[in-house]
Amino acid sequence: MDAAANLFLDQGYEAVSLDTLIAKAGGSRRNIYEHFGGKQGLFVDVITRLCNEQAAPLRQLDVGSGEIGPALVMFGERLLEVVLQPRTLALQRLMIAEGQRFPELAQAILRSGHDTGVEILADWLRPRLPELRGNLPPEKLAEQFIGLVVTGPQLRALVGAISLPLPAGEVSRLAHDAVSTFLHGTQPAIRSLHA
Repeated sequence: MDAAANLFLDQGYEAVSLDTLIAKAGGSRRNIYEHFGGKQGLFVDVITRLCNEQAAPLRQLDVGSGEIGPALVMFGERLLEVVLQPRTLALQRLMIAEGQRFPELAQAILRSGHDTGVEILADWLRPRLPELRGNLPPEKLAEQFIGLVVTGPQLRALVGAISLPLPAGEVSRLAHDAVSTFLHGTQPAIRSLHA
């Protein structure tokens, strides 16, 4: 599976033929069709496994039941460590490149990557909703927090605008900044956007 994952991440879905997969990863056409239904099924399986492996550090993270701010910083730091890994960035590029032609493949990556992170954080936030302002559901809060943490650094990494790994302390600073904005906003005592 690692050989197949590397091929897909390096070359993209369309550029990898079944013959290349068989030559690098072993097996036969018959095995691929019997176990996965074809190249697309193999791709979805490989990418789903890869996303699950990359989500494991978030699932295993024990942020405890202490103060919400330090716990979110810890989650944000771990999230940045995951999303800025070369394989995660390659997976993101693959989703963007293949998403228009194969929306079901992009959806599989989105479900097993981004949506898993949202689910993990939403489950942690759910019992802490009374500590937070507003009345948004935990899934929406989780998605917004993840956006604050990930969007800028990941986009810059995807286009090569930052060097990886980030300098010492930068991951922590980014996580702290996101938590500060998430918990306190940018203006004191803002009442409502609709007022």
